[in-house]
This record gives sequence, C-alpha cells and structure tokens, in this order.
Amino acid sequence: MIEDAVFKHLRTMLKSEHKLPVQSCRVSMPVQRPWSRPYRLVEWTTHGDVPSYRCVVPAESTDADIARVVASHVPGRLYTSEPI
Repeated sequence: MIEDAVFKHLRTMLKSEHKLPVQSCRVSMPVQRPWSRPYRLVEWTTHGDVPSYRCVVPAESTDADIARVVASHVPGRLYTSEPI
C-alpha cells in the first residue's frame, strides 16, 4: 500500500532532530473532480495531538512526494478548505 511506502520514506527523512513523530498516515484513492486535476487526500496524526492534519496532493504524486509534504508540516498550521 502507498501508506507503507510513505512511512518508509518518513523514517528516513525524520531523524531524532525533528519534532514530528508521525503516528499514522492515510492516503486516499485518486479522486477526479469534473473541473480540475485528480487529487489524493493525505491525513496524518502525530503522537500527543488530538486533531489530524489533512492536505491535498496531486494524484500523480509519488510516495516520496507525499512523505515530503507530511515531513514539512509546521505544527500549529491548519490546512482548511475555507480561509480562517
């Protein structure tokens, strides 16, 4: 599954100096919108955090690209579909 490949990349990217211990990660199947490119929804949680974080990536993104998105997350930043 793509989640296993994403976790493999995250383990190599996230070393002890990083503050983002990812607990779980789910990647949706590609979704085709009628007005735009297909996408995947990526959702992940970290240890100790109650909310999950979500981000939309292009459907053709590789597992390494998805891992980079998760690893580059800034704690406290919320990804929403509406402006805050």
